[in-house]
Amino acid sequence: MAEQAQPTPGQRVERLRRAAGLSRERLAGLASLSATTIKFIENGKRSLTLRAAQQLAPHLGVRDLGDLFGPAVTLSLDGHPSHPAVEDVRRALTSWHVTVTGEPATTEYLRGTTDSAWQTWHTSRQQRTEIGALLPGLLNATQRAARLHEGPDRRTALALLAQSYHLAQAYLAWHGDRELCWLTVDRGMAAAMDADDPLALAQAIWYAAHLLRSTGRSDEAVERLREARNLIEPRVADGPAEYAEMLADLHLCAALTRARNGDQGAWADWESARNIVHRALPADFVGLRTRVSRPLVEVYAVMCAVDLGDPDEAQRRAHALDSLTIPSTERRGRHYVELARSADLEGAREATLHLLTKADATSPETVRFSPAARDMLTRLATEAPASVRGDAVELAERAGVNL
Repeated sequence: MAEQAQPTPGQRVERLRRAAGLSRERLAGLASLSATTIKFIENGKRSLTLRAAQQLAPHLGVRDLGDLFGPAVTLSLDGHPSHPAVEDVRRALTSWHVTVTGEPATTEYLRGTTDSAWQTWHTSRQQRTEIGALLPGLLNATQRAARLHEGPDRRTALALLAQSYHLAQAYLAWHGDRELCWLTVDRGMAAAMDADDPLALAQAIWYAAHLLRSTGRSDEAVERLREARNLIEPRVADGPAEYAEMLADLHLCAALTRARNGDQGAWADWESARNIVHRALPADFVGLRTRVSRPLVEVYAVMCAVDLGDPDEAQRRAHALDSLTIPSTERRGRHYVELARSADLEGAREATLHLLTKADATSPETVRFSPAARDMLTRLATEAPASVRGDAVELAERAGVNL
C-alpha cells in the first residue's frame, strides 16, 4: 500500500479552522493577521512561519506547534540572520551618558551628519553594513548634544537624536531582536516629544506605527497615524514642503497598514497620499529621509495590491512604474521583492526567481535580510522544478539562506 501523503501546514491550518467553526475573517481578527494571509497559508501560496503559527495556535486549540507543521518539518529558532554590527549598535543604544562634559557638536554639524547617514541608507547597495558602521558614533554624538545644548539648540539636537533612533530602527528591523526595536521606538518618541517639534513627533509616530503593525496591533497603528495627521494637516497650507511630505507619508503608512490587515479602505489612504504629493509638492520633489515622491507613491500602490492579495492589480501598477525612477536603492530592492511576492502568489516560479535576482543585483543586503525574500528563496530552492532550482540554490547560498 502506498504511503499516504502528509497534509501540508496550510492544510492543517484549514482543517483545524473548520473544526473550530471559524471563518478566515474571524480567525484573522483573533490572531491579528489578515484574512488574505490566512487564505494564502491555507492554499500554499505563503509559508506558515513560526510567528504566524504562534499567533494562530491558541485560536485553533493547538498546544504543540508540531500539530501545525507536522513531523516532516524541522523548525529552526534561528529564524533570521543577524548583522555583524548589531552588537555595536546595541551597546550605543544601551550606554547611558550619566556624566557628560566637554563641548557638544554643533546642531549644524549634526544635521549634516544625520542627513548624510540617511543619504547613505538610500543610495548604498550595502546600506546595512555602511549604516551599521556609522550608527554607534551618530547615536553617541546626538545623545551628548541633547544633554549639553540648551534652549532652541537643545530642541534641535533632540529632533536630530530622534532621527538617529529612527535610522537605528530602520537598520534593526530585519535583524535585531524585537526588544531592541521597541527601545529605538520609545527613545525616538521621547526625544521627539521633548523637542516639541510637530514634524519630529509625527515622524516618531510613523516609525512606531510600523512596529505596532508588525506585532499585530494594526488598529492602534491606524489610530496613532490619524492623530499624527491631525497634528500636521493644519500646518500644510502655510508651512514648508516638509509638512506636506510628512502628511503624505502618514497616509502611505496607513494605507499599507490597512492593506496588510485585508482592508480595502487602504486605497482611500493611498489616494489621499497621491493627491497631496501631486498637488502640494513639486513634480521632482524627493524627501531626504522619507523618499516621499511621485514614484514612491506608486511603489506603495504595488505593495498594497500584493498585501490585499490582488497580483493582477499589483502587476498592472508595476507595469506603469519605471523602477529606475525609485529614488532609493534600498526601496528599489524592496520593490523587486514585492514584485517577486506578486509572482509567487500566482505560482510563477521563473518570474519569482528573476525578480529576486534583480533585487539582489540592486541591493544584495535587501535580499539577504528580507524575511519575505528568504522565504521565497527557501521554497524555490527546495520545491521548484529542476530548471529553476539550480539558480535558486545559487542565489539562496549567496544570500546566506540555510537550505
